[in-house]
Amino acid sequence: MEKLIKNVMAQLLWETQAVKVSVNKPFKLVSGNYSPIYINCRSLISNPVAMDLIAAAIHWWYVNHKIEADVIAGGETAGIPFAAYVAQRLAKPMVYVRKQPKGHGLGSAVEGSLQKGQRVLLVEDLITDGGSKEIFILGLRNAGAIVKDCLVVFDREQGGKNYLKKLDVNLHALCTIKELLSFGIKLGLLNKKNLLQVQKYIKDPEKWNAIRTKMSKKIK
Repeated sequence: MEKLIKNVMAQLLWETQAVKVSVNKPFKLVSGNYSPIYINCRSLISNPVAMDLIAAAIHWWYVNHKIEADVIAGGETAGIPFAAYVAQRLAKPMVYVRKQPKGHGLGSAVEGSLQKGQRVLLVEDLITDGGSKEIFILGLRNAGAIVKDCLVVFDREQGGKNYLKKLDVNLHALCTIKELLSFGIKLGLLNKKNLLQVQKYIKDPEKWNAIRTKMSKKIK
């Protein structure tokens, strides 16, 4: 069943056009670096059927991986709609956590009702290196929550799992870059030439970006 979920999620991401591949004109990331592949899970929130499938998959994962949670949390802002669907599916209360505490009012980092000692499952759209997830995890822990698990729709497999492990948090992913690329080939939406470039990027993003930046300067 787990393999089936990963395959369904991979196909879902491709067929909803949440995946974009462009080697010649790579995508600029928040870090300022470039990537030949961009996964926009936010596009899924406009598709009720896709969101229902994701919530059902997470429900199965939650039960079969014996995750324990009193509250479901989503990170500002991409994780919020996914957490909302999951909270409703599991009949659990939901909160959301800010990237930084409010600068006014109570100065809260967590919005919603959260009691000290409650177990929280952090639900997010995707993970890259794990840095942004640490902000949410610490925000929840500072509010008194116990955070042992983080579940994402997609894992880019660029260090996030090991990063969270150092924070004593287990990472669960409905789909990884491995399944995504495999299905891209099967569906005829990804050619082998671009597959090779994406694989090189995933293996060493800094090296790929450095080569790409050098090439861009020569073209100019």
